[in-house]
This record gives sequence, C-alpha cells and structure tokens, in this order.
Amino acid sequence: MDQKLPEKTISERAYRTIREDIVSGSLKPGEKLKIESLRQRYGFGAAPLREALSRLSGDQLVQVLGQRGFAVAPISARDVAEIGDLRKLLEVEALARSIPRGDTEWEERLITTYHRLSRLETGEDQGIGELDLWEKHNSAFHDATVSACDSLWLLRLREQLFRQHERYRRFSRIKSVLTRDIHEEHEALFEAAMARDVGKAATVISAHIQRTTDAVVAALKAGDVS
Repeated sequence: MDQKLPEKTISERAYRTIREDIVSGSLKPGEKLKIESLRQRYGFGAAPLREALSRLSGDQLVQVLGQRGFAVAPISARDVAEIGDLRKLLEVEALARSIPRGDTEWEERLITTYHRLSRLETGEDQGIGELDLWEKHNSAFHDATVSACDSLWLLRLREQLFRQHERYRRFSRIKSVLTRDIHEEHEALFEAAMARDVGKAATVISAHIQRTTDAVVAALKAGDVS
C-alpha cells in the first residue's frame, strides 16, 4: 500500500511513527536503529527510513554513528536541564507578551483548552494511561496561553523548544505521577493568565518546567530510565 503513496508522504509517516516511539519510550535511549530491523518493525522502505532518521538526528532525537548507522539519542541530566532553562526563558517572555494582549477570543481558547486538559488530568490515573492524548491537550493549553504573543520568531523558537522538551515531559509524567499534582500546576497557570497577572504566570511556569527537570534528573540518578 505504501508503494502507491508519494515518497515524501511515506517519509513523513516514517518520521512521525519513529518520533512517537522515541518520545514515548518504546524505542529506548541508546537503542541501535538498524534499517533492516526498522523495515521489519514498521513496514517502510529503506529510503524513507533513512530520510526519517536524518530528520530525527536534526531534532536531536537520533544519533548518527558514522558507518555504524543510527541510535536513539540518550537521555541526560545536562540535556534536560539546558532545554528546561531555555524553555523557561522563552515561555516567560512569550507569556509576558501574550497575556496583556489577550482578547476575548484568546480567553475563550484558553478556557476551552484548559477544561479539555483538566478532564483528563482529574481522571483516575491523571491521564497517564493516555499519554498521547494528554500531550495533545497539554500542548494545546500551553499554546493557548502564549497565542496572543506579538513576536512570530519568539513563538517559533518557543515551539521548537517545546517539541524538544516533549520526550522529557512524558518521561517525567510517568516517573512523578504519584508525587506531583500536574493539574494543580496547570490550574495555577490558567488562573494567573485569566487574571492577567504576568508576574504570577511567570513564577508558575518556571516552577512547572523546573519540576519536570527535577523529576527526570532524580530518575536518572536512581538509574531508573526504563
């Protein structure tokens, strides 16, 4: 069936499929990504797979091992800390530009995305059983908070860091589900944004991102990377 699709379409599907398995942890940090094994696992041809892996190496999710092929990029405390710190800087600035400019449409978008996320997070397992859906609603909510920002470049850079942070967000959610009330954090951000309190929103988002960093670092120190 794939042979009837344009090559770019197949490559895009391969990219999205492998990316999802990396950020979800189905493909483990450091795992070798051999083309023949990937062909058997996913059913894509060698050319789309190589293109997908090249794109993922640009996303820093795959390492190129010279003549030895590819491997899933490792998870590291330094990496999550640097990404987290940069994301805090960009998120705070985007919120500072967005919140004062937010109009009725911005408020409606914020309310809608928050309530969708809340329904999932206040369930029995806080959304852990549906991490793909949780990430979709989580992304939509955070996007809504900064959607009135007037800087396109800031939003582009912020989106890049947000996507890079996804792997660590999911890892953190699994490791901290019993010790962290993620809904309470999102509620605080929602209330600060709706109250047009930029200072409070900045404090909340910084602590929110730092907790993800702390959860990942703690798991890595404990050797819990499965």
